[in-house]
Amino acid sequence: MNTLLWILLGLIALWITLRFLPAGADWHRPLVELIALIDLLTAPLLAILIWTVVAGAWPQCLLALIELTLVSCQRLRYRLPPADRAGQSSPGHGLSVMTLNCRFGRADPEEIVRCVRAYGVEVLALQEVKEKLLESLQAAGLNQLLPYLTQGTAGPDDNGGYNVIFSAHQPVKASPSALDLPAAAVPLVELKTSSGPIRVASVHPKSPQRGARQWGMGIAALARLTHPTVPTIVMGDCNATLQHPTFRAMLAESGLHDASLHLKAGSHLTFPSASVLPPLIEIDHILTDGNLDPQSMHALRISGSDHRALVARLTLPRQL
Repeated sequence: MNTLLWILLGLIALWITLRFLPAGADWHRPLVELIALIDLLTAPLLAILIWTVVAGAWPQCLLALIELTLVSCQRLRYRLPPADRAGQSSPGHGLSVMTLNCRFGRADPEEIVRCVRAYGVEVLALQEVKEKLLESLQAAGLNQLLPYLTQGTAGPDDNGGYNVIFSAHQPVKASPSALDLPAAAVPLVELKTSSGPIRVASVHPKSPQRGARQWGMGIAALARLTHPTVPTIVMGDCNATLQHPTFRAMLAESGLHDASLHLKAGSHLTFPSASVLPPLIEIDHILTDGNLDPQSMHALRISGSDHRALVARLTLPRQL
């Protein structure tokens, strides 16, 4: 029994260390999937910890406790704010944004419109969109709330459909394909708000099942979406968690921040959403740079989609 415990704990230790691989080393399967599931190791580690206590295997108990602490510390990052943020506030203009992977265009259009209306969404980023869904959204009244549509260029690299952006504000600039990457085209718009201009992109890098190298190249390319003077919001199904070295390296290079982590209100799990299981991992993200500060976030179930939608309230500083 003691030998089995050592083997299990050794395998879990190796699993946890995958998080610390250099960026690019995770461009292989099944490493991508294993890294995405690191946060789920809490449950088996807790079971092993109880097992070691019952069996009186104290060395293994200590190792299980250390590994459980390491995994739990990553979750605590979503709860414990740094000391320099205590008591801070971000006065300015509020902007509500929403992102959703529509699962081959099968997401319920009426539920999408209800969420847009209920949360006062001003910018909506959708992925895996089909023409029929666009027609259904218009019929459900989305054009009355968000009349401006920027559609990503459809192409052979689309993974499940194309990306779009709906906005309440008329774009000052709009591009149907802001990046050259092996995935669905990235539409990008620049909007003028009462606090100044912002840029918004709807993204969907390829999933690792369609090619781990293309997955990594797509995520790394997102760093090129930022702008030196105009704050940028990057939203979508990123097919990555904060455990992935390539995703963290992209954030560091670009200066983008994950709104869910920055908010310190817990993680917002988004996938899977169409099964009897609750969502297990957070692969959909709202990323911001500049002085954009998240004030709230919600993960919402939308019928027909296998992802949950993310809705966030962001504060734009009065002076940019």
